[in-house]
Amino acid sequence: MANKFIFADATKCIGCLNCELACAASHMGVDLEQAYEMGLKGMELIHRNTVLKVANLTAPMQCMQCEDAPCVKACPIDIIKYENNYVKIYEEDCIGCRSCAIVCPFGAIVMAKSESQNVSGLVALKCDLCGGVEGEQACVNVCPTDALELIDYDEYKIRKQKAAFERLNQHA
Repeated sequence: MANKFIFADATKCIGCLNCELACAASHMGVDLEQAYEMGLKGMELIHRNTVLKVANLTAPMQCMQCEDAPCVKACPIDIIKYENNYVKIYEEDCIGCRSCAIVCPFGAIVMAKSESQNVSGLVALKCDLCGGVEGEQACVNVCPTDALELIDYDEYKIRKQKAAFERLNQHA
């Protein structure tokens, strides 16, 4: 079975940042309103996705859960693993070396201050699909325009082929 990842449809995304807030809230163990209030008070909200704007389109960038993930290979202590059709970082064991962040082709791994006492004081964070439980992805569940959905690479390949076919038909 192919790895699953969050697919973002930039034609539907309105750049509201709800997905960033939901991600932070989910990983902090608070609800959206509490996370919003914390942000207003200047507290740091660490989200594992980042909404980007390119030209007139916006969409969140987050880990693509690569089937041949460079971060898995780059980790010197083997704490990044394929698990339940996604790529998981065992954050509690991370030494903060940044190897995974350096090799990520999407720039989807962020380094955050570590709660643990590791040497670097940092920990690698990325989208973990909210634990990999289907239907539990906070960003997908909060998106007001349904721009986000959990799909696998097989579905992604089908969509790419369909889009290419449609483009060919438009130019024919």
